[in-house]
Amino acid sequence: MNNRRNRKGLTRYCLLVSIVSILLSGCWDRREVNDIAIVIAMSVDKEEDGKYRLGVQIPLVSSMGSLSGGGGGTSGNESFYVDSAVGKTLHEARAILQTRMSRILYFAHYRVVVIGSEVARSGFSKPFDIISRYPENRLTSYVVMTKGKAIDLLNAHPHFERFSGEAIRELIKAVTIPVSIKDMAQMNITPGIDTFLPVFDPVNTQPKGDSKEIEGTGIAVFRGDKLIKIYKRSEVAGIRWFQSYFNPFSFVIEMDDSGPISAMVLKGHAVVKPMIRQGRIHFDIQLYASVFIPETLSPLDFNDKSTFNEVERRLAEKITKKVDFILNESKKHRVDPTGLGLTFAKRYPKLWEQKYKKRWEKELPHITFQIHSKVQVTNIGQTTNSLMKEGL
Repeated sequence: MNNRRNRKGLTRYCLLVSIVSILLSGCWDRREVNDIAIVIAMSVDKEEDGKYRLGVQIPLVSSMGSLSGGGGGTSGNESFYVDSAVGKTLHEARAILQTRMSRILYFAHYRVVVIGSEVARSGFSKPFDIISRYPENRLTSYVVMTKGKAIDLLNAHPHFERFSGEAIRELIKAVTIPVSIKDMAQMNITPGIDTFLPVFDPVNTQPKGDSKEIEGTGIAVFRGDKLIKIYKRSEVAGIRWFQSYFNPFSFVIEMDDSGPISAMVLKGHAVVKPMIRQGRIHFDIQLYASVFIPETLSPLDFNDKSTFNEVERRLAEKITKKVDFILNESKKHRVDPTGLGLTFAKRYPKLWEQKYKKRWEKELPHITFQIHSKVQVTNIGQTTNSLMKEGL
């Protein structure tokens, strides 16, 4: 009996081990690091014949150890490599790129996608179809536009970062309104808000040098997936108040003949109340801002209450003008990057569905709005008067 029981137990044990062995897949599909080319940024351009050019930026690990600073490029002792291929689709261009790569292209770690101006004008939806289908693609990666060729931005030579793709990513978070692939897709398919993208361009920072840094130059606004208008950096501050993420920014106000004052807006948000007024859609917009005064070339005394109030009034006036400009531009070009339509839809869902959802573009020129700005100067620095003038 005992021998029979032992044999049964051994049989069960062997059967269990066999089943577990089958379930253990091991590393049959592994990819060694030295067998893959990790893409950290990519570009999408449209050629004159209608085909798409896919550009990739890949770090050269063997060259990075000997470098002590930034710099980039595609030859010599550079830290990254940029290559591109042309195809009828981005997948075809990717396949062509792979035929001349000794390592497998790996897209799971790219953080930035740059689109050229021709892609923006003709529509970004078709080439971006691959983004949603490949599981490697990161929906949290940032998207930016450039006024020229996107691949030129990848070939820029930033000094503070090893790769231009990394420089773009850091600049997006620091100086503009970040837009991810997921954000862009949501704006593109959501009625009541239009897509916008930050614009970056390569610029010469030295008169006689060939080095090109990367600079945020504005915001591009789209209707559907096609470019409508590019606004300069000084014109797009009005969009910031309508975003959940607020990046601090600076501007200058003139105090009559007293001289200019620099202001940095640290925090800001808008409270938008839609309503129907005389048969038209009207928006009552309350803007709130917290401001720091980092510099003044004016002899004004900030200890004086009336002077302090006047500075806050001028700041509020400037902020109102910036938002008023972008809203009037929205009416003029029939685009809605601030999402006023979406705000109206949340307040009047039935009316939106029945009347305005499919014709918001045509209704935009007829909307009215009123802006009220409230500014609080929370910091004027360590002194109320100029330190350079106190001893004079």
